[in-house]
Amino acid sequence: MDLPYLVFSDKKGNICHHPFLRMVSQSLDKYIIPEKKELINLPKGSPLFYLPQRLPIGLNPYTGEVEVLEEFQGKEVLAVGAFPVPAFLRLYTPAYKIKEKIILPLWPYTSCGFYKGKFCITGIRVDKRIRQSPRFYNNDKVKNKVKDIVEKYPHNRLYKHIANCAVNYNCLAAKNLFLNRWEAPLPTARYCNARCIGCISYKDSDCVSSHQRINFVPQVNEIVEVMVNHLKTAREAIVSFGQGCEGEPLLESEVISKSIKQVRGITNRGTINMNTNGSLPLRMENLCKSGIDSFRISLNSTEEKFYNIYFNPAGYKFKDVVKSIEIAKRYKKFVSINLFVFPGFTDSERQINSLIKFIDEYKIDMIQWRNLNIDPDFYLKKIAYKKSDSKGLLFLINRMKQEFPAVKMGYFNITKESF
Repeated sequence: MDLPYLVFSDKKGNICHHPFLRMVSQSLDKYIIPEKKELINLPKGSPLFYLPQRLPIGLNPYTGEVEVLEEFQGKEVLAVGAFPVPAFLRLYTPAYKIKEKIILPLWPYTSCGFYKGKFCITGIRVDKRIRQSPRFYNNDKVKNKVKDIVEKYPHNRLYKHIANCAVNYNCLAAKNLFLNRWEAPLPTARYCNARCIGCISYKDSDCVSSHQRINFVPQVNEIVEVMVNHLKTAREAIVSFGQGCEGEPLLESEVISKSIKQVRGITNRGTINMNTNGSLPLRMENLCKSGIDSFRISLNSTEEKFYNIYFNPAGYKFKDVVKSIEIAKRYKKFVSINLFVFPGFTDSERQINSLIKFIDEYKIDMIQWRNLNIDPDFYLKKIAYKKSDSKGLLFLINRMKQEFPAVKMGYFNITKESF
């Protein structure tokens, strides 16, 4: 049987592979034996996690049955999942049996195994760009650059905030700012008008957030200073409002619009982008008039029912998101959807058909395939979606390429020269 071996961990985090049990993956509530085309080597820089209170599940090649591994050589074992680095999309979640229900931290738990001396995952590379590949981030160099810039601009609170993200939260986008390249963040919003069940910066939720949100609104001069310095000199320069360390940037659209107008009076170089939930159409229109180049709208589903379950909108509706997209397109702005992909759900026949209709109707320019960082069982329970009609994420991606050959697909925001 030419399948990867099951990997598991002991309580100390030592990861091993089983001598004969083989890798099993999961799609919603179904066990999956991955095909060869669905397996790739573990991308460099991708960590492995042991999963507390979860027992690994493997395939017995002698009986053809799926088995729960409760112990190995008399010791307790735990299931293992991988966290693929940016640019890679997971295809399945790990297969395991829950011993005790605890909610896992917000990571993209990915099925993994061991094959011919190497770890492997069920995944696919969806973006060829090297941006955010860990090997291009020298932390000593980042710390030196952070020190230099914070000392050069001692009164700019935004630089100090992003410096904390770069040094203490290991935010690769923040590091880009100090390394003077690619996409850099511009956090501005303290609050949000959504209560996402998988929010990485909001504490009042079932899931444990991974870091703290910005606690001030930068002034126009602070934002302009950061933007101009990056846009005028950085390689493939992009600046983006709407980061993981903030709320919804549309709530601070006034200060953002003023900043963009000032910056575009100084330089036309580089791309100004906003990552947003698209909740406030009128504010979207003001931003379009200010000179912004692109928007990335976050969605977990193009169906209102499932969108509401994940985002929990407060003071807006799904129709407002649609209206915002229409306004952006009317102003000829580049619009991407930040599609939070969850294996078995996103690739179900119902979701595929809905996505095709949505992209066709609203003339979306790009799909960004992004792993939904969340405990798989927690998400499954919330959406209460147990259809057995999943087509596979490889099928979904290929179908979208066939339906929309002109629509760009990837993982990262792109420069306006690539629109």
